[in-house]
Amino acid sequence: MIKNLILAILIAIVLTVCVGSIATQWLDLRVQIDQQWVEPFMTILLITVVVAILVIVGFAVAVSVFGALLFALCAGLVGLFIAGLSVFWPVLLIAFIIYYLVKDKDDKRRHNTY
Repeated sequence: MIKNLILAILIAIVLTVCVGSIATQWLDLRVQIDQQWVEPFMTILLITVVVAILVIVGFAVAVSVFGALLFALCAGLVGLFIAGLSVFWPVLLIAFIIYYLVKDKDDKRRHNTY
């Protein structure tokens, strides 16, 4: 597993550097900050950060519809559970008391028998 993770990180780094180099050389892409040109490697890093942020935003937008539906479904199920618990709590309390009383009698009988 760690071998695959290291391999994936190395592949990502190589692809980032290669695509960044192609972008800076072919497209003559340069970044200027505070009236100074940024080095090509820093340009590649800036492009990578911008693309990573865009990917995260795109993923959040794509998942948000599914997440909203899942959240609504979970909220509905929790609401039904709470409503059922609030209606049947006396029955559940009596059942728990009966179970507790019967369980103690059974345990005492088991220990006293030889």
